[in-house]
Parts: sequence; structure tokens; C-alpha cells
Amino acid sequence: MNYNIVFKLTKDTIIISQIKKDVNQENLNNTNIIDVKDLKFSIDYIKENFELVANFLNVIIIKKNIENVQIMNMDIALLILDLVNTWEHINKVIFKPDKSLTLDIVLKLLDNNYLKTIECYDINNYLLDRLVMNKNIKVKTRHKYDLESEFMKTNLLSSYSEIFYKKMIIITKDFDDNDIRDFQNFIALNNNLKTIKIVKYSNEILTLVIDEIIKNKRSNIKIEITEKNNELNVIFNTVNYIKKKYHKYFDKNNIKFKLTYSKEYKKNNFFKQINFKLFTSILVFVVLVSMISVSIDTYIQYKDQNKIDEELSEIDNILDRFEIVSDIDNNVNDINIIDKGTLITTKPKSPSVYYTNFDGVFKTLLDKNKDTVGWLEVKNTKIKYPVVQADVNSYYSGRDFNKKKNKMGWIFMDYRNNPTNLDKNTIIYGHNIKSGIMFGTIKYIFNSSWYKKDSNRLITFNTPTKNMKWEIFSIYQIDVTEDYLQNEFTSDDEFMKFIDMIKARSIAKFDVDINKDSKILTLSTCGKTSEVRQVVHAVLIEE
Repeated sequence: MNYNIVFKLTKDTIIISQIKKDVNQENLNNTNIIDVKDLKFSIDYIKENFELVANFLNVIIIKKNIENVQIMNMDIALLILDLVNTWEHINKVIFKPDKSLTLDIVLKLLDNNYLKTIECYDINNYLLDRLVMNKNIKVKTRHKYDLESEFMKTNLLSSYSEIFYKKMIIITKDFDDNDIRDFQNFIALNNNLKTIKIVKYSNEILTLVIDEIIKNKRSNIKIEITEKNNELNVIFNTVNYIKKKYHKYFDKNNIKFKLTYSKEYKKNNFFKQINFKLFTSILVFVVLVSMISVSIDTYIQYKDQNKIDEELSEIDNILDRFEIVSDIDNNVNDINIIDKGTLITTKPKSPSVYYTNFDGVFKTLLDKNKDTVGWLEVKNTKIKYPVVQADVNSYYSGRDFNKKKNKMGWIFMDYRNNPTNLDKNTIIYGHNIKSGIMFGTIKYIFNSSWYKKDSNRLITFNTPTKNMKWEIFSIYQIDVTEDYLQNEFTSDDEFMKFIDMIKARSIAKFDVDINKDSKILTLSTCGKTSEVRQVVHAVLIEE
């Protein structure tokens, strides 16, 4: 008797478990008996028909608006995560067994570009760091620790995830040995601490706090000390001494002190604070003016974003009109779904089954904007746009596809490039927008879990006269320079020296052949600041 896998659907979750029960293999493709709320497949069947099963379940996930996956058995976790990594609508995975996540499971999770949250029993702190740093995934653990010290109880630190994500702690009494031990462990494990509030002050407590901050190389922390029931002179003297002693470290790592006063103290020292309050009022006025200015900018950005969203929706509708079923792959099995008693037969949506008639797409796009020169698409990013070109690069840096003023801009080709007979280096620009539009997701390409997948590195860039595939061979970040923006070359030697230069900059080595007759594509955007550029180079491999 073989193990089989059961997929149960709830309101927003697909629950996946393992059972030791025979499944009639002949019934697997018999749609008359399939119950989409309780699907069963053998492990061998899933492995042998992986793409079919993944696409079949993906259709159900999209139709039922499912966002969560719950894995009931760790033995099947690796196989299930292979499926989950193909479902872009799933943003949360829940591991129900009371077992720690293993390295193999975490490596699978690092291959996923869609997950936002993971719930599990426990996880090694090194593996948790990798998930947070590489993928910015929120990890919640269920394992509770015994709280021996008053410090842990006061700050409700009963699980590893609570320790790891805690942003503010409070110290309410002098520490005993248990408190000291747990505080030291907390500082070593925590990765998000911003504020340490000391209610019960002593020089010993402050010295311990500073020592642990420096020992663990922590930064961006505010130490807030309460005035009430504490000796101000002692606090002032000690804090001033410590700030002078460690001023280099504090300045470099943004360690700050704040003294909070009680109402009684403020009342007793009212006249002393009048001048200070006057200064504060002026400062508040300046801040308010700045906030109003920021609010206006935020509103403009909101309106610009809405305009872009409307245009992208129109473009998606154009693509849908010209997306047709290919007759190339007749061996792909139909997907049969029972919906409210009706049998619906369709084919799995995959690159091998569907393609887009770009002749029709370009005709429609050119009717909307005669500046349209191409179509750019990068897998597993949000980069999927028509490309435009103007007489100067600054034009579409501040206008959308409909030529309306918009700070988001659009994806545009360098004005020097020939969009019909492509130059040796065709250059495409776009703003790096935080919300993810334009080139806002080009950062995905710099993640090893992205660029190590061969299929991700194939870029589609088509023109009205050519359908083309390009393969990435160099990715890097660099301070602002124009040396990679050369589009024409006086000789083959000059071109090959240029190729050697941009390949040497790449953060990863790709086994891609480039010769003197090659043509390349360059994508360029800002990095985290306007003084940095993120650059992607790809070579034409199919036309």
C-alpha cells in the first residue's frame, strides 16, 4: 500500500496531508468522480505528472481565491513546496507538525518569490536569518519557552519569533542573574530592536545595556530613560560620560538617548521650560509645513499611480484579446473541473500551451501611441510593458503611455537606438518605483534564487517586426556612470572589450556565449539611491 496525498479546500486555505490508503489510479483522470474539495493523488502520480497537477491545482486556487497552504506532514513537505513555488497566489505556508524546519525545507522556501508569511513550530536562528534577509518573509513560531526571568515575563518573550521580531523592550527593575542571562540572549538573537525603555534606572543596568549593544554590533537603537523615581544627576553624569567614551560608535551606528519627564517634574519646572517651548513651537511649525509639502507630494503620487494602474489594466485587456491557444503541444492533457454540477474542460495555462499574437497587440498599441517600439517581459517580475521611444530620453521619464505628465514615467528605449534594425546595444530605461511598477521589481533579478533558475534568465523583447528571446549574461549595481550606455562601436575589438568590461562587473558568472556578431539588450534603472544604477545585460539568442 503506497502513501497518497490529499488536498482539502477550505474558505481560503488548501490543506495538504498524507494518507496510507490506495487510490484507484484509473479514477485520477475520470472527471465524473473528481471532488475538487477533496482531491487525492498518489506521490508517484504527482512526480510523473508534475506540471499537469500543478496547473490543475493552480486553476482551482485562483478560482477559489485561496491564499494559504497548510502542510500536515513533514515527510511530504519538499514535494509540496515544489508545487507551492509555482502558485503565485499563495502568500502563506503553515507547517502543522511540531517539528523544526530543516535546511532542505528552507532552501525550497528561498526558491519562492511570492510568500510573505510562514508559520511553523520552530526554526534555527541561522535559517530564520536567511529567510528574513534574503526574502523578507515574516516567520511566526509556536514553540513556547519557559519564562524564568522577570525580564522575559515583562516583555512577553515566550517564543523564538517573539524574541526575533521584538521592537521595544522595557526594564522595570534591577536585574538578577537570570535577567542578565536572558537579556544577553535576547540582544544576541533579536534582529529588529529599536527602543530600550529603562523605568528603574541604575548605572549597572545602563552599563550592561551599552556593553551588549556594542558587543553584538547593534545599530539604530534609542535608549529611553524615565525621570520619575530616579536620580537625575546620576543619570546626566553617567549618560554624558558614556556618550563621550563611545561617541564614535554611537555616531556611526545611530545610538541615541532620550530622557522622559513626568507631569510633576514638568509642572515644577514650567518657567524654566518656557523658552524651550517657544523654540519647540517654532520647530513644530516648520515640521507642519514640511508635512503639508510631503502630503501634497504623496497625493500627487497616489493620483499618478492610479493613472498608471488604469493604463496597465487596458494593456492587460489588449493582451487577453490576442492570447490564443497554441496547436504546438497536442500531448498536454485537458483539465476537467466540476463547477456547480457542470463539467468544464480546459487546458492548463502554461508557456507551452498559450502564446500571444503580437502582430495584433502592436497594431492596437500603435493606435493608442505611435511612439510604441517594442514589448518587454521578464519572468517572475512585474516587468511586462510596451516600450516607447521619444526624441529625447527625458520625455517619457516624466510621462505615461498616454503621454500624460506622470512622475512614474514609462518604460522607454534610448533615443539613439534604432528600433527597427537593432543596434549592437539596445538600451531600455525605467524608474525604480517602490510599489513595484515599471522597473520596481528589477531587484528580484539580483536575488540568487531568481537568477539561478535558467528559465528566469530568458527575456522577451519584441518589436513590431521581430519576436526575440534574449539571455541574461551580466547583472550588477554601480555608481552613476555612462560607460555601459554605449550603443554603437567602431570595431569588433571595441565591442568585445565592452563585453569583457560589463561581464567582469557581474555579481554572478553565466555560461553564455557572446561573439563579435552578437547584439545585446541593456536594462537600466536607479538603485536604492539616485547615485546608484542597477543594470541587466542580455544577449539575443533567438529571432
